[in-house]
Amino acid sequence: MALELTAEDKKLIEEIKNGRTFDKGDDLPPIYRKHLMNLLWMQGDSEYSGALGYMPWIEKAPDVKEKVLVAQIVKDEMRHASVIYKMLKDLGEDTEAHIEKSDLGYKLEDDLAQIGFQRLKEDFRVNIFYYNIKYWTDFILFNFLMDRAAGHQLEDTLHSSYLPWKKGIEGIYKEEVMHLTHGDKWVKILAKDPKDKEFLQERLNLWWPRVMNVFGKSKGGANNIYVQLGLKKRTNEEVRKDFVEDIQKLCDEVGLVIPEWNESEYLQ
Repeated sequence: MALELTAEDKKLIEEIKNGRTFDKGDDLPPIYRKHLMNLLWMQGDSEYSGALGYMPWIEKAPDVKEKVLVAQIVKDEMRHASVIYKMLKDLGEDTEAHIEKSDLGYKLEDDLAQIGFQRLKEDFRVNIFYYNIKYWTDFILFNFLMDRAAGHQLEDTLHSSYLPWKKGIEGIYKEEVMHLTHGDKWVKILAKDPKDKEFLQERLNLWWPRVMNVFGKSKGGANNIYVQLGLKKRTNEEVRKDFVEDIQKLCDEVGLVIPEWNESEYLQ
């Protein structure tokens, strides 16, 4: 259902189109604040939950060098969460109370589960963070797929009309690029061994619909309003398309096959 806009909303959208931005301490129009908060809470909880999901792999990584790298990634993700939660706190939100009451460490026990676009808890995380990272190969695919997906989404925020978010994302974006570079390196390593490659393809088949769903539904009431408010540059469908093109090239290089994904299978 299309979002109904008031005359004030339409005026705001036109002003943003012509370059209007908002900074820390500015009064935010209701429609702008609502959608900004949605995106900030989603990112903050996703970064926090992601760090908790990665944490066991500090111990389980294959060697000391990798343990250090995983520890760095965990530190990065928790720092990202702290940056976003600080923005929310500046906007009057009680982030500590939210963290305390939320089960951000929750993971599904079913390794083969596919929950589409469902939310399973009261927090705001992107739902890929409900899935458990069971194998080292999963951790690598998380870097290869999810960190790249996050990078594509963060690219839009580098142009955000909300200046504190735009500034905060600059450092976060650089670190996410490091994470996906780690994934790229290991995908190439695993793809060299036929046995490892077979398992890599098997787990790619499992994780692919999960990561495709993180971009959100192609059509929906909020899909275009984020763009109109200058909080995103591209729609869900456009970002997903760019991500797939990026991944396709990398998979072709190592002989991995990207599975078919049909959004309608995951819509309820």
